[in-house]
Amino acid sequence: MLLLTRVVLLSALCAAALGCPRIISRRQWGARPPRNRVPLRTPVPYVIIHHTAGNRCTSQASCSQQVRGIQNYHMDTRRWPDIGYNFLIGEDGRVYEGRGWSSVGAHAYGWNYKSLGFSFLGNFSSRVPNAAALNAAKSLIQCAVSKGFLRRSYTLTGHRNVNPTSCPGNALYRVISRWPRFKAKPCGTEQGNEKEKKEKKGQHKAGLSERKMLLLTRVVLLSALCAAALGCPRIISRSQWRARTPRSRDRLRTPVPYVIIHHTAGNRCYTQASCSEQVRGIQNYHINKRGWSDIGYNFLIGEDGRVYEGRGWSTMGAHAKNWNSKSLGFSFLGTFTNGVPNAAALNAARSLIQCAISKGFLSRSYTLKGHRNVSPTSCPGNDLYRVISRWARFKP
Repeated sequence: MLLLTRVVLLSALCAAALGCPRIISRRQWGARPPRNRVPLRTPVPYVIIHHTAGNRCTSQASCSQQVRGIQNYHMDTRRWPDIGYNFLIGEDGRVYEGRGWSSVGAHAYGWNYKSLGFSFLGNFSSRVPNAAALNAAKSLIQCAVSKGFLRRSYTLTGHRNVNPTSCPGNALYRVISRWPRFKAKPCGTEQGNEKEKKEKKGQHKAGLSERKMLLLTRVVLLSALCAAALGCPRIISRSQWRARTPRSRDRLRTPVPYVIIHHTAGNRCYTQASCSEQVRGIQNYHINKRGWSDIGYNFLIGEDGRVYEGRGWSTMGAHAKNWNSKSLGFSFLGTFTNGVPNAAALNAARSLIQCAISKGFLSRSYTLKGHRNVSPTSCPGNDLYRVISRWARFKP
């Protein structure tokens, strides 16, 4: 009974966490029809990371143009039946459908029938993709697992690990080599699977019933999947952004039932240095001018894709009168009345919400609101408000 309850809870948590990134369909980016398709037998055991080695792109229009150009090159010059990759990832935070989930790609010789090929749009030999692209790629991998196109026991590798090439570029390769399930020599996977099967067989012989074994296996798989999916964003601690010591702290009773979204209504920031400076200025204003004991928000989110610790998880904020004792206040750094935060900030905010749930500080049945829904204010800005009003669990 305990195992069954755990399975149900983990399944519900994973369902909330494993959202897919925004995928631009072939029709949306203006793809040519393929000459033919070969079905891909899924779930496949491998993900292979590439870069296109061309120009970077940071908007849907420019990325779509890049993808059309790559398709033309692959079909007209290389004489392939279609663009080679299964999906392509732009620095606009969007994913562009190539051959998709169910067609064999042409991205890694000898590996196309057992892998999905994900390629970053741009040249990443001497620089890394921005946070929006990296977050989209990680989300795409989890999406592939949750949809059943990629094995839960998948192996992640770079193009250079399976073919003689410098792809996906030195800088990007260093990044993906630190990601979960990366292997520089991916060929030993089947031996590992056989060892896992023998261990499970031994457990069964030790006296576990078939039903209990099935439930236990499912718990292990779900736990592993959630552990990868429910990763927290990078949080810059108070000491890292050089916070002042608070005058006092009131304990917040967690898990709370609400998340309230704000904007700071100041300047936007795109680096850790500039965002840290912004946060210090906000803390000074809240302490010196408003007479509060500390910065008002629990966390602040920059367009560098980082989250800045305010009062943190366990201290009551001063961000929404009459709601501080039952909510976490997350504020985007900048003014978003006539413009939305970039993909890096939006992805960091959504990840922060899931992080709060996984750590037990936010109820799984939480409600998401904008500051204007609980106080007479225009915060968090009209454009940002329109974005969050489409997020899961939003209620005005």
